[in-house]
Amino acid sequence: QMDNSNVVFVQDQYYVTASSPPFIPQGDTSYPEKMPFVASQPRRDVLEKYRQRVQRGIDLLASLEGEIQKGDYKSILAAEAPEYSIRPLGLLAAGFMASDSTVPRQLYIARWYINEIYLDINDIKSAPSKEAALASHANAIKALNSVLGMVNRSITSKVGDPFVLL
Repeated sequence: QMDNSNVVFVQDQYYVTASSPPFIPQGDTSYPEKMPFVASQPRRDVLEKYRQRVQRGIDLLASLEGEIQKGDYKSILAAEAPEYSIRPLGLLAAGFMASDSTVPRQLYIARWYINEIYLDINDIKSAPSKEAALASHANAIKALNSVLGMVNRSITSKVGDPFVLL
């Protein structure tokens, strides 16, 4: 097994398979092939519980591009900061993809994307140049859109409104 101690969710796709999943292009539902079934009431409950915090994290991540463009990327909050809502995003994904008794492959994939966001934020903060910071930010956005795309596939009209991708 891989050493995954530098991330928030240790048991992710990389930890389990020693490989990273591809980023999911916006609107693509071919990967993963299917999403696990979770009844609509638990999904509605978890969306209601975490949506605002996750949205604040999405907004903060989006705003980092402006900080990078101004050259202020060294002073951004560290990835551990609760303002990024990394853990709530993971709990939201778990509520949409896991049952009480199983952790499906899709949740390991979602955790990898969330961990990637976390690592990219730290890479932005420690970037040697504006270009490197912008590249890490672009990677974080791809990871965010990938996990949100997975979650959105399970947000039906009975559950709520899907997240808007960046």
